[in-house]
Formats: sequence, C-alpha cells, structure tokens
Amino acid sequence: MRTRSLAALVVGAALAFSSLASPAGFAALTPAHAPLAAYALAASTSESASGLIARVVLPAGVGCPSLDVMMPAKQGSKKVRKAMQERKAGATTLNAFSTLLVCEAPIPKGARAASIAGRSIPAFIPRNIDSIALFGDSGCRLKGTEVQACNDSAQWPLARIAQSIVRDKPDVTIFLGDFFYREESCPTANSAICGGSPAPLPEAPFTDSAWGWVADVLTPMGPLLSATPLVVVRGNHEQCSRGGNGFYLMFDPAFGTSRSCAPAAGVAPTVYSPTRAVDLSIKGGRGLRLVNVDSANGSDNTIDDTIAASLRPLYERAHNLAKASDEAWLLTHRPLSGVLSNQYLPVPQGESTTWTSVTQAYASYGLLDPFSLSLSSHVHIAQAVQIPGQPGELILGNGGTELDPTTAYPIPPYGPLTNASGQPLAPERGTLPTAQSLQTWVTFGYAMAAPAATGWTIALNDVRGEAFATCRLKGRQITCA
Repeated sequence: MRTRSLAALVVGAALAFSSLASPAGFAALTPAHAPLAAYALAASTSESASGLIARVVLPAGVGCPSLDVMMPAKQGSKKVRKAMQERKAGATTLNAFSTLLVCEAPIPKGARAASIAGRSIPAFIPRNIDSIALFGDSGCRLKGTEVQACNDSAQWPLARIAQSIVRDKPDVTIFLGDFFYREESCPTANSAICGGSPAPLPEAPFTDSAWGWVADVLTPMGPLLSATPLVVVRGNHEQCSRGGNGFYLMFDPAFGTSRSCAPAAGVAPTVYSPTRAVDLSIKGGRGLRLVNVDSANGSDNTIDDTIAASLRPLYERAHNLAKASDEAWLLTHRPLSGVLSNQYLPVPQGESTTWTSVTQAYASYGLLDPFSLSLSSHVHIAQAVQIPGQPGELILGNGGTELDPTTAYPIPPYGPLTNASGQPLAPERGTLPTAQSLQTWVTFGYAMAAPAATGWTIALNDVRGEAFATCRLKGRQITCA
C-alpha cells in the first residue's frame, strides 16, 4: 500500500504540473507505471558503443521496464528486449528522491528504433546531421526576492520553448546547463503565481527533490526529452549543494555516477565531472566533436585559485580532445567571456569587471586554439562575443528562467582577465584583447544551428520559433545580424 500511494503521489504531481507545461505533454499520464520521462543521453562510446544511454523516470515501486529495440536481421529487423538497471540516489539524500524510480541501459549499436514502456526514444545519433538545437537556463526561479511566475507560460515559457524545438525537429539537442531553479518554497504572498511549487527538504544540505524535478524539468520538457538525442551540460544550479543530486540521478551521461552528489556527514561535496566528448557526423561529410567541460563550480567576477586549479586539467583534456578532431565546439556552462549588464555593478566600478566567469577564462587560458566555437549559458540572455584570437562565443541562457536586465551591455573598454582600471587580474597568465564585437538580446528562446557551405548558420529563435537574429560562424569568427 505504501509503494502504491507514493507512486500515485508522483503521478498526481505530474498531472498537477501539466498545466504549467505542454497540454499534450503528460496530461494523459494516468497509469501508475507510465513513464514521467524517457530519453536518450549522448555519451562517450566508452560508456555505450552506440554513443547513447537510455533513461526512464517512473513512479517508485513499479520496477524497471525493459528497453525494447529494433535490431537489423537478415530479413528486415527483429525486436530485442534489453534489461534496464535501477539508478539509485545516495542514501544520504534522505527521502528527497524516494518517490522516483530511474532506470537505464546502453542502447545497442545498430539499433533502428527504441522504446521504453511504450514511449519511443531516439535509438541512434543520425549520421548526416543538418540541425542542432541549443538552449540553457530553463527552470522557474524561486529564490529570495526573485519569484518567477511559474504558473504563467508567458512569464515562464519553458514548455512553449520545448514545443517549438520539437516542431523544428533537430537531429540533436544540446542543453547548456541549469535545469533546476526551485531552490525555495513559493512565498505565501506569491501563491497566485507559484502556488503548489515543491519546496526543498528543510533538513537537507541541497535544494532539489523528486517533486521539484518533475515540476521544473520532466513535465515541461517531456515531449522534447523523448524527441532527440540529448547532449547535456551540468550548470552551477546543478552543484551538489543545489540541484546536483537530481542531475546525477537523471541526467549525467555515465554509468555509476548517480550518488556523486550525496552528502557526506551532512555536507554537500564539491564534484567535477570528467571532460567528455561526443562525435557527430555532419551533413556534407564533416565531423564535429563536442567537448563538454564541467564548469558547475566557479567564480564569476574574481579568480578563485582553488577552483581554477581543479578546472585547469579539465581544459587541458578538452584541448587534447579538440586537437584530435577536424572541428570542435567547447560546451561549458559558465561563459569564457560573457558580459553582464553593468546595472549589476556599483558606480563607479572601481576594480570590478563586467566580464563574467573570469575563473573560467583564467583556467582555460592558452588552451582554446583547437575550438571554433564556445557554447555556454549561465547569463540569462542571448549573447554573441568575439574576442580577437579566440573562438567565437555564443551564450544561450534565455531558455525560460527569469531574464537579466534589458539594458546596459556595452563592450567593456578592457578585455577579459583585466579589471575596469585596465590592470591584469592575473599578471602571471596574461590578459585577453578587448572584444571585437558584442551583441546581446534579452528575450526568451533557443537557437538552431545548421551547417553552411563554410561554417554554420545559427538562428536565434523566440518562444514561438521565429528568428529574431541570425549568426554565422566561419572559421573561428561569429557575426550576427
């Protein structure tokens, strides 16, 4: 009876939150065994020969379903049933995730189709990719005085963005980090706009929970999760003290990592995932390597030497992986050279800097030559930056969470790793030149990248899927109009 009631609670939560998301998403979710979400994560081939790991999230107590795949046979294809294994949260997460069951299995190489409990998921990464969806920073922000209207699809449009991406039919979707934003309970005074939002466990040294992930991610993103292979980047909101337990339970693209963020002696650990690469075959016979550096831990406006020392080997590994490829994009949540609105800074600025994530710039200094593009989010805007001698940078932190100020994003008169007085932040390593170009758009949306004859065309789309800007990447130069 207890197991069944827990399952019913989670299904009820999904139904309750379906009004916040897609009407076609989980509105029909009624059986206790129906998946809350089913998806395929792009992974290193050392984890799965096909480059994909199948995951499913269900109400607890129903048992892991099988992964059903169609494999080639002498006469057509045959259905093969693969066992899925439970992926468990750490015991020290208390009951935060006890209402969910997460199961996984590698998708066999050569599979033509795949499904879990009747829900179709991608079985392979296409060989001739001609479109890639890009977005990040998607959750509904509840923290302190920042209370986003989670019950209003205009104010929190994640489900609408997910629907637009599904309509665009990308071959692969890249999520650039920060799924989870429900870090506090909805204030009583704001119940009209966020009432019913799941609250964190008061006794836990982290802020996420099963219900929180259902509301912030699984329900609004449900149709998208099943639509394309997912390349997932960990964001700072997935630090172990924030949403890291749910991230490692559900979205880290490796086996045996689900307990990575489990508290030890009541304290959330600091964790760095290894640098990983995913190879894509692009239409026209080109190859593209996506190199994922975990920048969940970092410092934005000052250099943290301890964090930088941990990050440096991750960027060195990224450099080596990129050097061995024809073309490489760096995926890392915190920008290498993003610019904050100067509304965030005191006036006069003194020694502060509007460049953000300077610890990343410091840790990656001198290691970016093999990359043509750096993709990130973190700053809640869309932004394109070109630093002379550096890869083009595209920041896409406009995926649903509350946007940053709408004005005051001028090109700083000094480059990254330089303060507002023109002095180096780290004389032992060097500075970077003043930006050649900087463009900022403060609007919700996502991007769609398509290969061009030379380089890439990247459309920046709004919630409806209509382009508000178009960027072109040629070599290592990004320009937008």
